[in-house]
Amino acid sequence: MEQHPTPVTDERQTLRNLTDKQAIAEVLYRRVRASDRRDVGLALSCYHEGATEEHEGFSGSAADFITEQSLSSPTSNARVTTLWHALSNISIELTGEGATVESYYLGVVVREEDEVTMLCQIGGRYLDRFAWRDARWAIAHRTVVYDWSKVAPVGPSYWDLIGRDEATIIRGAFGPGDPLYTVFDVARGATDDGNGAN
Repeated sequence: MEQHPTPVTDERQTLRNLTDKQAIAEVLYRRVRASDRRDVGLALSCYHEGATEEHEGFSGSAADFITEQSLSSPTSNARVTTLWHALSNISIELTGEGATVESYYLGVVVREEDEVTMLCQIGGRYLDRFAWRDARWAIAHRTVVYDWSKVAPVGPSYWDLIGRDEATIIRGAFGPGDPLYTVFDVARGATDDGNGAN
């Protein structure tokens, strides 16, 4: 049997690296869930205290961005009905008590502009510096990169196309009315990282 070209010299370190990378990926997934469900408490839990963010012209405290500037902010008056993110191509480079992380995102925003419903698609990357502090991985600094975008008026829905009554469809919601909180009984602001962070 052919041996792996790089033999494992320290299985415990290899396992620790895999565990750390999975923990970091889970933070990334929670962060996009927080945006899409307008869950400010969950979003804040993804960052260390004092974390910073560069995001669509904003540069400063990540907590300030989340609570005052983002579409998930409780004070946002943007006419947004849907916010939806998908993550892919997550690359994690561990550096001891830190990590540099690049992840690709596709964001979809449905918003009302001048009485027209617009479908906005945005593709880009999150460049995150993670830190291991207080027995958890969390974001210390985030830079949001925009690679492309597209905007078009919303056409007929898929259910219109197939002749299905939309009243029979279980619909997602931008906030606490989403089925995530009723079907799975998930608490707002809750994490499942096992360390009690909220």
